[in-house]
Amino acid sequence: MELTKHLSLLALALVAVLAFYGHSTDACVCELAHPQKHYCNADYVVQLRVLRKSETLQKYQTVYKVQIKRIYKATPEARRMLRDGRLSSPSSDSMCAIKLELGKIYIIAGRMPQLNLCSYYKEYINMTISERRGFSGAYGTACNCTINTCYKQQCPWQRESADSCSWSMHDKCKRDYSSCVLHKRQTPVGEVQYCRWRRTLLYKKCLSYP
Repeated sequence: MELTKHLSLLALALVAVLAFYGHSTDACVCELAHPQKHYCNADYVVQLRVLRKSETLQKYQTVYKVQIKRIYKATPEARRMLRDGRLSSPSSDSMCAIKLELGKIYIIAGRMPQLNLCSYYKEYINMTISERRGFSGAYGTACNCTINTCYKQQCPWQRESADSCSWSMHDKCKRDYSSCVLHKRQTPVGEVQYCRWRRTLLYKKCLSYP
């Protein structure tokens, strides 16, 4: 009975994830992550414009010809790939295809060797100021703090942690306007360090208008 109840709750959580983000297909489900986590886990983070798209039927791939406008982060291997100005993605939705529109500018946080639906991608014009600052480098200063995702309205663990923050998939204010950063505090036994969410003015304003 308990197992059945647990599986039912898990299924409901999965449905909620798919409805909330919309980055899924019949056979492709991605782990939910805060933008900061995408940045920290990425092999490269770039701002680019999509120039052309071509289909490679033999390899079941879509190849995007792109203009790299800015490189915010890249491993040596990723830099070599980016010099070619081409990014590939599976062509089939069931294989986690990514859909980019020609002429538009995106921020992409990707992993080698190719893009897929689980990569971070967002049109630059639709990003908040906090997200733009984060991907241009602010997120990179906080990668020593990890972000754990929970699927409830409120995470069951909310206390400050030495190395992590908790984030609910329903919390758009933290997603759009905050980052998990390391703070220092003096105590009677000396200085302690812990990770917590930045309470910026935009974040506080978002909380005022849920």
